[in-house]
Amino acid sequence: MKNKKNKLIMRLPIILIGLSLFLLTGCILFNIDPPQKWCTVKFLNTSKHDIIVKMINHPLSGDDTAILIPIESSREEGTKEFVYENNAIEEYFSIIADNSDVKIEIYLGNIIVKQWNGSSGSFGDSINSPFNYDSWVFESIKPTGENIVGEIVFTITDEDIE
Repeated sequence: MKNKKNKLIMRLPIILIGLSLFLLTGCILFNIDPPQKWCTVKFLNTSKHDIIVKMINHPLSGDDTAILIPIESSREEGTKEFVYENNAIEEYFSIIADNSDVKIEIYLGNIIVKQWNGSSGSFGDSINSPFNYDSWVFESIKPTGENIVGEIVFTITDEDIE
């Protein structure tokens, strides 16, 4: 009996080390699905003016109300996040493509200076529009606590305001 107890005591450190490695690294069975990748929609204001971007009937608003984004000159501001799998810009356009009532307006104070609406697509680099796939840029960022791993950015220029 004493001999069996001694063998158990001698093996106890090995057993405890094995258990602690298992418990501290977590069980792989519960990590089957990778975390979702989130992306934020951003507007970069490179103009000389402080503006307000108003997104009307936008699917990311949740309740189809307007999203107001005040942006100072040479600043970037964002809106809601969304989940994507492979291509964040394609996923964003699949979200807004289902809603033809989406409008994006730019205001200087209380005066509307630009309104974009219509169908979305790939119209080349010469047309700057939030409904133009080619006007958006994906920027990868280091993941935060909410798994936000990137942002898609639309740049508003002086030509959009004048």
